[in-house]
Amino acid sequence: MSSTVTKPNCDLRSEYDMACPKCRQAEALSIEITCTATLTINGTETNGDHYWDETSSCSCDECDHHGTAGEFRIDADKAV
Repeated sequence: MSSTVTKPNCDLRSEYDMACPKCRQAEALSIEITCTATLTINGTETNGDHYWDETSSCSCDECDHHGTAGEFRIDADKAV
């Protein structure tokens, strides 16, 4: 579920079926990602793509609601 491509005129509902379950905001969510990085004495530099899934920590940038990415997922049972 990773992507670095941004599409214009879309929100997280239409692109990822995600929105905040508390305030319904779907413009920006903070998600904990996994990636590979090179560590040197100068710091870290990320390599390649990143990854996140339904169990990744997620929070709303608007109301600060926290949960897992799966809890922010919109499905037929959880219309947001």
